Amino acid sequence: MNTLLVLPILIPLVTAAVSLVAARRQGVQCAIGISGAAALAASSFFLLAAVLRDGIVTDQMAGWPAPFGITLVADVFAALMVAVTGLMGLAVAVYASVEVDAGRRAFGFYPLLHVLLMGVCWAFLTGDLFNLYVAFEVMLIASFVLLALGGERPQMEGALKYVTLNLVSSTFFLAGVGLLYGLTGTLNMAHLSERVASVSATHPHLVASVGGLLLVSFGIKAGMFPLYFWLPSSYHTPPVSASAIFAGLLTKVGVYTLIRMFTLVFADLVSLHGLLL
Repeated sequence: MNTLLVLPILIPLVTAAVSLVAARRQGVQCAIGISGAAALAASSFFLLAAVLRDGIVTDQMAGWPAPFGITLVADVFAALMVAVTGLMGLAVAVYASVEVDAGRRAFGFYPLLHVLLMGVCWAFLTGDLFNLYVAFEVMLIASFVLLALGGERPQMEGALKYVTLNLVSSTFFLAGVGLLYGLTGTLNMAHLSERVASVSATHPHLVASVGGLLLVSFGIKAGMFPLYFWLPSSYHTPPVSASAIFAGLLTKVGVYTLIRMFTLVFADLVSLHGLLL
């Protein structure tokens, strides 16, 4: 197992679990949250250095070979995004120690922040579409609770719009994943890049339809025009720390997946590339 690939996912998960244990001692929980964010930042920069030195780093979870097992992969793009995640996570964790009130911290701000960071790193490092879907759902759950934390009326309204539209996005994503698997028999992204190219020769309209589904799904998650309906009513409602992580990271996962999918899997869909531009 390549430890450097697993650490950006494992560190936030462990930090979230440990900080939950210290829920009644806010000073301790705050220290755990900042320490975990610092560890994530350090591991992400070690990963980036390894990728720059050795090239693309891959690993197969539990020893199952690709394309059947869970693949983790980091190229320069993914490693750079994970490093940005670590840096953003540390900055927000430190700022939240004075900006987030005691009530929100008592209800789990730091555990939720680290679950969100875990989902973001997972989305950047996964090499298959189903695990990308799972990472998106982890992010959705954590971000929804962060938006609603405090229970004020504007927060609840913004959170409901956010979760409703993101569930629509997830439905489109899941439908696209199902169609892609039916067409190609695989969900491994590297494998898909080969299979989709051959399938598009015989079923071009079906492949374009799947690409359109995923374009809408990731466009909603990225807050991309004209699919940004949830964004204006949501961003201003939570504490600044939560808004910073949303603006700095959450929507950027949607942008990252758009770039990844439409340069790797749907590289031949020129019409959708024009639409993106």
